[in-house]
Amino acid sequence: MPCLPMLLRTVAPDQPAIQPQPIFQERFMNIVEPNVDILASTTLHQDAMTWDAEVRNEIIAGAMIYQGGSSEAETVLEYAGRECYDSHDRPNPATATTESYLQRTLFDQAHWSIAEHASATLHITGVSRAFLTELTRHRHLSFSVRSQRFVDESDCNVVMPPAIRDAEYPSIRTAWRYHMTEAVSNYTDHVLLLDHLPRKQAREAARSVLPNAVETRMVVTANLRAWYNVIALRTAPGVDAEMVEVMTLVRDQLATIAPTIFKEQA
Repeated sequence: MPCLPMLLRTVAPDQPAIQPQPIFQERFMNIVEPNVDILASTTLHQDAMTWDAEVRNEIIAGAMIYQGGSSEAETVLEYAGRECYDSHDRPNPATATTESYLQRTLFDQAHWSIAEHASATLHITGVSRAFLTELTRHRHLSFSVRSQRFVDESDCNVVMPPAIRDAEYPSIRTAWRYHMTEAVSNYTDHVLLLDHLPRKQAREAARSVLPNAVETRMVVTANLRAWYNVIALRTAPGVDAEMVEVMTLVRDQLATIAPTIFKEQA
């Protein structure tokens, strides 16, 4: 490993001198993988459901029979769509199930406005700051993101880009780990250099030397139409490799609450 310089810490005139500290220290780099979990999603409200003894089933808002086994989020979409034409009694045999109705309305007729009536909130971890900058371009998504101003990144996790992770030669990964370690050590040094400032101000300045590979975590909410659109755009050929991997995980999670929509997208 090359010999790295010593960094003298600048101090105010009335502060005692401090011994030089090495700019580089060996440290364990925790490389993480992406993970996506559902925090919340649209469901039917119990007050909207009443039991009908005649049909031996629950009725939604006194108008539409709830089909057992159907996704509640997708049932909300069906109800909203049928509201437009007063067709809650499902008069057309070809669209008499929630799945067939959504297949016809969304995919055959491209009437996607009803998909805005259900939403999903996801907890996304193990992704890079580079991923964050790409995802925030989509304006129909709402974000709450881990703050680098508030959180100390001295022991941060990092995300290895797929091209480096899957590279044929191990030396490529070794070089990457070295540069990540050096960058985070530089961050730690700058936090020390700026410790005369309030904590947030010191960290907001020190983070300027952090790489895009530093892990971030976020909570993201969007309606199902927006999620479908983002996934379609961000899993297309030529898209950033990390983005493709994460949005595939997003799609798989969303398929558990809206299978007609997102299994179709797989």
